Amino acid sequence: MIVDLHSHTIASDGVLSPSELVKRAVDNQIDILAITDHDTIKGIPEAQKLILTENLPVKLVSGVEISTAWKNNEIHIVGLNIDIENQQLLTLLQAQEQGRIDRAMAISYKLGKLHIDDAYEQAKAFSKGDIVSRAHFARFLVAQGLVKDVKTAFKKYLGKSGYAYVPAKWCSIEEAITAIHVAGGLAVLAHPTRYDLTGTKLKLLINDFKTWGGDAIEVSQSRQTQDDLQRLAKLANEFGLLASQGSDFHDLVNYLDLGKTPPLPGSVTPIWHNWKLN
Repeated sequence: MIVDLHSHTIASDGVLSPSELVKRAVDNQIDILAITDHDTIKGIPEAQKLILTENLPVKLVSGVEISTAWKNNEIHIVGLNIDIENQQLLTLLQAQEQGRIDRAMAISYKLGKLHIDDAYEQAKAFSKGDIVSRAHFARFLVAQGLVKDVKTAFKKYLGKSGYAYVPAKWCSIEEAITAIHVAGGLAVLAHPTRYDLTGTKLKLLINDFKTWGGDAIEVSQSRQTQDDLQRLAKLANEFGLLASQGSDFHDLVNYLDLGKTPPLPGSVTPIWHNWKLN
């Protein structure tokens, strides 16, 4: 069984529409797919409709990836099997979306000071959804020839040491977990090894996450060594958490393609172990 519980569409900073993402999942023979756009669930209805209308052989899990703040770090919490009509969750996501708009406008202002004009409108042209993220600014900067690639755009302009960096004002991990649970979902700590934390701080993060009611961590990810896989499996068991897996798919780059993650080790309990899959 092929499972991918972390993917993005044009509703946030992905490059495929929800329908295109679902079709790619079918082409890649994925059995269970979660759409987990950043701080929005707006892409899910389109995907649900396509699967139902065309009777496609993939189970769609309604999800979201919520940006949170923890000890001056941005930590992402994925919610899976959520009720996308739950008002408490929607209220939180509306606040997150407004925060993204405010941040984007502040980034645009800073870029303007660097004589990069109309950056917000230019970045918005790279966004087909309601959210303009740093990824869209990065694509704009690449298209303008100001940097050679997205990675350089973040290093020079958008990352913490960049000229146009603006800190985000996100909700807390506890608030995200609560909203996910109220919406009937499970809360997952996304890509734990990508936060540039020491081993001690990562354990502190996981402990806090567990204390606040977190359910699982992503054990299997893209661009991952076997050592990382086994390390995360060990941490999942150490803290009594379920194991999830996901590619964090955004675009058509082979090493980040849908479903291209290693199988979960047999030592962990998959997050879908008691889901009704029929």
